[in-house]
Amino acid sequence: MRETKLSDVCGTIDELRRMLSSSCLKPHETEEIRGLVQDALYMIERMEDRLREYERFRERLKLILEEALKIKAPETKKAEESAEKIYKWISRGMPKSRLEEILETAEEIRRIAGELESSLRAYKERCLDLIELYGKVKGLRDWGKDEKKRIGKPLPILMPLEKILESIQEWLPPEPHRTKILEFIKAGRAHLLPKKRRQQPIVQFEDGGSIPLRKVRYSERIKNFIMPIIHLE
Repeated sequence: MRETKLSDVCGTIDELRRMLSSSCLKPHETEEIRGLVQDALYMIERMEDRLREYERFRERLKLILEEALKIKAPETKKAEESAEKIYKWISRGMPKSRLEEILETAEEIRRIAGELESSLRAYKERCLDLIELYGKVKGLRDWGKDEKKRIGKPLPILMPLEKILESIQEWLPPEPHRTKILEFIKAGRAHLLPKKRRQQPIVQFEDGGSIPLRKVRYSERIKNFIMPIIHLE
């Protein structure tokens, strides 16, 4: 996992332009520019990784759809036809000679109902497959804001955001950067990568950047997150 100096490619290129616009480059700045270019390439690589995840999502989605297309619904009209036969028989006083036939006709209604239940169950399973697939591609990202806008309420995530935030209190940067990064996380524009016990959390930004949570700083001048080792003044 590479630590990037800014949170996205746009901010990285803006910083590169600022440095190149100066009258002359200091020796350490040449290496810093090289690092910025490498950061940008790394972010693109990270976004490509995410793109591959979505492409795997798409392929699995196609398989689920194909499975759903194979589900056959029974001809429920046959149940109505069987019911009409029974109505006619009972209207004639239930002739005992036809009792076995009446019961077989009633069983035909049961059979159709059973097939219908199987079809409904199969569709339900495919819907659950979709939920599972969505949950996997979503992961620990909080998409609650977008979900609420789309369907009226946020959906649960693998680990509630409140629990995640409780576990990282000691790693949060000082204010005002703390409030800003929490806003981004809650808005789904950044998420915390899973970490090992006592390991510092890494913030993964939606545009590919990755910065250790404790080092995250927000620059009002460039309207972007940045590592404090870059001098903005």
